[in-house]
Formats: sequence, structure tokens, C-alpha cells
Amino acid sequence: MSLKKVTLVAIGVVAIAIGLSAVAHRVADTRQQNQLDAFYATPAGVATAKPGTVFRVETLDTAPIVGASSFRILYRTERPNGTATVSGAMVFVPIAPAPTTGRPVLAYAHGTIGQGRGCASSRRRNPVGAQTWFTQAIAEGFVVVATDYAGIGTAGPNLFLIGQAEALDIVNSVRALEQVPGADPGDDWVVFGHSQGGHAALWTGARAAQEMPEKTLLGVGAAAPTADLPMIINEQWNTGVGWGIGAEVATSWPAAYPQLDIASIISSEGKRWTTNVADACLGEGLPIPPLLGFVAAEVGVPFFDGNPLKDPQVLQAAAAQTPVPLPASLPLIIAQGTADTVIPPKTNAALQKTWCAAGSNLTMLWLGGIGHAKAGTTAAPTIIPWLRALFDGATRTPQCSGMPAESAAAATLQDAWGLSY
Repeated sequence: MSLKKVTLVAIGVVAIAIGLSAVAHRVADTRQQNQLDAFYATPAGVATAKPGTVFRVETLDTAPIVGASSFRILYRTERPNGTATVSGAMVFVPIAPAPTTGRPVLAYAHGTIGQGRGCASSRRRNPVGAQTWFTQAIAEGFVVVATDYAGIGTAGPNLFLIGQAEALDIVNSVRALEQVPGADPGDDWVVFGHSQGGHAALWTGARAAQEMPEKTLLGVGAAAPTADLPMIINEQWNTGVGWGIGAEVATSWPAAYPQLDIASIISSEGKRWTTNVADACLGEGLPIPPLLGFVAAEVGVPFFDGNPLKDPQVLQAAAAQTPVPLPASLPLIIAQGTADTVIPPKTNAALQKTWCAAGSNLTMLWLGGIGHAKAGTTAAPTIIPWLRALFDGATRTPQCSGMPAESAAAATLQDAWGLSY
């Protein structure tokens, strides 16, 4: 038996052993999720409801935020093709009285967290996770809404890294605030996202005026955004990151691009583990299948048989889901860690150069020695007040200097799967 086969057998044995040790946790989690299913079930009347309609709202006691009341909601959103659907979300409402003009609104877009029903932020045992900056946002006067994205915790599929879908879920979560007790949202808002959520935030910046003309998007913040998809795929397709992101793309993109034959470019081991990897929840407990995918990549067993970009249709789809430079009228701040092994720093260094040349009003914040998992929580204390000042009339001018030397760090297990959602 070859070394590679021996390694794969060993991975399988380890998976079984670790899986058995986690049975008690899974049973407990299954019970919790079964109890929540009724709240997240698609209600009657979705097709005829207006975007942003709130069908259910309840107190979220497991997400305490100092100075705020916490809620989970189920609201109406839609797919890029116009089909109605629902998404869950968390809402944090300041206890302090709202201004007469309404509260400033912050929409948060989380990073890659897995597509299993219990992966949705609002369905987790610890919904807030590492996002301690929520308290800062409340102190700044924001009412915060954090979408789960349609298809995570609700009827699927989830359209992972499909920018039009992400933007719709975000703008409709902002609309939903009108029906949340005490939220009192104003007409102006900002968006902030990390990782996949950075991709979502950039796409929201491009589409908000079109999708929600009744409200005004004042600014965009993104930490370690998944932006240039072809460049990222080219760097990561045969790594452990390729296993995690590849599995979620493989279960999502065929719904948006029916002509894609993604299965034909996935390795035999990748096909075997696709669903398990895609449904594993990141940032809470042990995401066993993605971790084992990382080990498989290290011994020469990638998720894909070869670089997916060699397929012209995959290349075309990846290019179509890459956000384009935002207009000069929309202030934008992007943070990127120089030690990021998931989103290679050179991809967002290239974005900085291209977008600044295109006239985007970009402030670039480089985080020395910071990896991917910590980029969001490290940057948030700077990004939140930067965005809040826009409500008070602050003006921004492009800050495009300070580009670091490109680095090419190899993906690490801790940085890839120690995600802070």
C-alpha cells in the first residue's frame, strides 16, 4: 500500500475516533437545534410578503450585550433570481433612548462558518462568539443587525460567495429593523464584514442603492475580504483552505450557475467528504471534517483534481463574483493582516492598487503580523468609530499608501479554522 493510501486510511481512523468522542456534544446540539427548527421554518405567505418582512422575533438570551437588548428574527429576503426565501439574524438594540432622527444602523456580515443548520450565528450556543466589538458598537449608538444569510439555519441552499445573494440578505436585514421592538432605525446605515463577510460588504456597497433606494448607505468596512476570487483560488486550490472553501462552493454554486459541472473537477476524496466538510461549523467546537481535509492536503490529496480555473466556466463564475471598485462617493475602509494564510495579503494589496487607481475612496489599514482569524476583531475597534463618524458628517479622503511587501505564507491550520465568526 502506498504512503498516500496509508495516510488516508489513518485519517479515516482518526476521524472515527474523534467523532465517537464528540457524540455526546452532537446529541446535545441536535436536541437544541430540533427545538429551534420551528422558529426557522419557512412560514406561509413568504412569496407575497415584502422584502424585509419579519415573521418571527424573540429574545436571544444566549447573546448578552452590555447596554443592549438581544433578539433573533426570521425575515423575508430573496434570491438573485427573485425567488422569495427567509433568513435568520441577530439584532442588538441599545437600551438608551433613540434619537429623534432614528438610530444609526450597522449591518454586520460574518465570515465563513459552515452550512449546517446549527452553524448559523443566531442558532449557536454562543451566538456572539469572538465579536466583543458589538459592545463598542452599542456604546457608539448603533442598532446592529447581523444576518445568518439565507440557507444557513433556514431552507437551503446557501449561496456561498454569491455576491448578489449576500447583498440582498444584508439590505433586507436592514429593512427588517423597522419591525423589531425598540430598534427605531434611521434612514442612514453602514455595513461591516469579515472574510466572506468582507466579500458580502463590498458587494453590498456596489448594490445597495439599487436594491434599497429608500435608505442611504454611508460607508463600507471590510476585514480580510475574500475579494479577488480567481487570484485566491489560484493560490489556495490545493491547500487545506481549498478543502474548506471548495466544499462550500461545490454545494452552493451549482444553484446559481446550473451549467457548472463542479463535480467533474473534484477529487475522489473530495467528493466523498464534500457534504461533511461544507456542513461542519467553524468557530465552535472541533470542525473535524475540515481539519482532516487540511491534513489530506498536506499529504498531497487536494479537494480538487487540478486548478479549477482551468475550467473556463469556473473562471468566468469566479470573475463574475469578484467585487468591482466602489464609487468615489462611498467611503470604504479595508483592513488586511500581513500574516494572513487564508486570504493571501498580496490579493488585497492588488485590490488596493487597482481600486485606488480606479478612484475608490479607500482607506487601507494594514495589520502587521495579524492572521486571518484575528483580522476582524483586531480591526473592528478602528473600523467601528471610522464608520460611526460618517453619520456626523465626517469626510474621508483616500489613504492608499503603506502597501507592504507581498508575502506568500503557507496556509496554517490555526489561521484557517480558528475562525472568529
